[in-house]
Amino acid sequence: MRIVLRIRVTTRADLYEKRKQEHIERGYRIEDERPIAVNGLRSFIAVRELTASDPVDELVERALNRMAQ
Repeated sequence: MRIVLRIRVTTRADLYEKRKQEHIERGYRIEDERPIAVNGLRSFIAVRELTASDPVDELVERALNRMAQ
């Protein structure tokens, strides 16, 4: 079984490429880019597929670590 995590990332236009690269480095693939800034913001959807064999504890730990950064 596969679990698909899909998040919309909205960021200031000047940080767009940096945020996109950070998500790619963390194993996400980028979809639905909105490259034209609206009110100074740009967005993309980051998608990551996980297999059911990934322990839930590990996923929670990763999420908490990212929130602490």
